[in-house]
Amino acid sequence: MKHNWSIICQESIIDQETNRLSLINNLEQLNLPQASFGKDLPIPFEVISYFTEVETDKEKEIEQLIKILDPQNNQIKETKIKVRVPEKFSRFRLRNKIVGMPISTPGMYKFLLFIKVDNGKFNNIAELGVEVLLKNKLV
Repeated sequence: MKHNWSIICQESIIDQETNRLSLINNLEQLNLPQASFGKDLPIPFEVISYFTEVETDKEKEIEQLIKILDPQNNQIKETKIKVRVPEKFSRFRLRNKIVGMPISTPGMYKFLLFIKVDNGKFNNIAELGVEVLLKNKLV
């Protein structure tokens, strides 16, 4: 199985007729007032991952683990999802919907993505980042 890409966005939409994916408001930076720090930011967002070269001989259980680290590399959140990929699928997408994230300080927040197939072990597949800035210090 090959990981092609992952992205963080506010939401996504899948067209039911064409199966096309639209990504809404890709999330690379958050500009927040000082009052937001030290709180759980109640914004919804999604981590979308796309895979190809899936072995298609039998159904597979895929589990994704996402660990979110603050700028000091402290883990502040963890989320897991499991999906079943039917046989004869050569590609698939994972949409992991997450609500809220603790914000402690300005800086780069890391999203570490891991994947496990069937009962294997978790393998790191990507590291994504969202930069959090003070609203009055825009670059």
